Parts: sequence; structure tokens; C-alpha cells
Amino acid sequence: MLKEYERRGVVVIPSVFTEEECDRIKSEAYGVTDDQIKAAGYKHVPSEQAYNKKSLIFFPALANTYLNDIRIDDRMQNLVRTFLGDDVRQINNQIYFREQGDLDTFAWHRDTIFREDHIFTMGLATDYLQTVIAIDDITEDNSPVEFIEGSHEWPTFQHPHDLRIFERGAYSGKKYTAKKGDMMIWSVMIVHGSEENKSTSSRMTYMNGFCRTRSASAYPDYLVNGKIVETVDPRRIP
Repeated sequence: MLKEYERRGVVVIPSVFTEEECDRIKSEAYGVTDDQIKAAGYKHVPSEQAYNKKSLIFFPALANTYLNDIRIDDRMQNLVRTFLGDDVRQINNQIYFREQGDLDTFAWHRDTIFREDHIFTMGLATDYLQTVIAIDDITEDNSPVEFIEGSHEWPTFQHPHDLRIFERGAYSGKKYTAKKGDMMIWSVMIVHGSEENKSTSSRMTYMNGFCRTRSASAYPDYLVNGKIVETVDPRRIP
């Protein structure tokens, strides 16, 4: 797994969570409201809309016990320790709904575009890890994330002017599929994007992103000396 990740910049880990757990995650995600997230202390806009539908919610684990339990589940902890070690911050926690007919797209980008210069040190890309749990089957048709394998090794990449317009241009990627309950992890440096979901099936994912503590000056603690921090401190979210 580690060798494949280092070579490609992305890897799918099969059957980490059960179908029953995914069904519960989906149910709980639809039950989380903006008011609940705000009441839990989140300081920013708690969700995004696309095409008159809720498309993304931020830090739902603040407001929902089950989503928090999954966030700190032993399986998640063990994966984070394997890749990042014992001192880690959590830098994102979000649900992507990606329902049928969701016409939103994401241009080719690296996740470095979301790492604020005044908070993060980007000298070591291996200090960062992005994870998603596939809550639905991710197929070729329901807007899978398309990765350019090996692009985490490119010396430079020009970020798009508009993150919402996906054009392949001169680039060619691979659409990564997954089964419900699989986890997908990728490098902060890999170039990726996604098309519209024109299918009749949803493609929900539960995303959790992490960073070694040494490379971030803010964001909530996840692991401190190898021990899990069981709740998100909203005061630490910049």
C-alpha cells in the first residue's frame, strides 16, 4: 500500500468500513443542519449549495456524534499513524453529497491551493494526507475523482483561475472507482479533478484531511503523542 501510494500519489484501500456503517453515515449526514454546525462553534459558512442542492458540509463531526465516532475510529487512526505518525492535526472534515444530476465540476488542481501560506509549511508534501470514505459506490459514471498518477512528483503545476471549470486540455488522468466502504487516500501534491455527475446515482464521500503537527500552526489536534483527541475544538479552526 505504501509503495503504491508513493509511486502513484493515490491508492484505494478496500473494505475498510462496512456497508451498514456507510448507510448510517449517509443518514446522519442528511440529518446535520447548518444551524447545528454553527451552534457547535464553527465560525464560517457551514455548507455550500450547487444547483439548488446542498453539495458540501464542513466539520459535521462538530455537530454529530456518529460522524465524529467514524472520524476517530481505530481504523482511521491506524491509517493516519501509518502515514503521518503520532503527532497530527486535522485540517478538514466534510461530506460531499454529489447527488445525481449534480452539475458541479472541479478543475485540475492540487490540494495545496487550500493550504494557507500563513498556517502551513509546504516544504514536506509527505506531512499531508487526504482521505475519503466511499459512502456510495464510486463508478465511472457518477463523477469519480480523476487523478493524474505520478503528478505529485511534478516540480511545478499552475493552478486554475476558476476551480469550478473542468477542462482536460493537454492532461490525461485516470478515473478512480471504489466500492462502498473503501477508503481512498491521496497526496496533497497530486493533480486531480472531476466532471459533472450526470448519472442516476449519488456519489457521497466522507472526507478527512490531516497534517503532521510540525507543518501546521493552527487547526485542531487529532493525535498527540499517539493518543487520539476525541473532539474537534472549533476554536482551533482558523
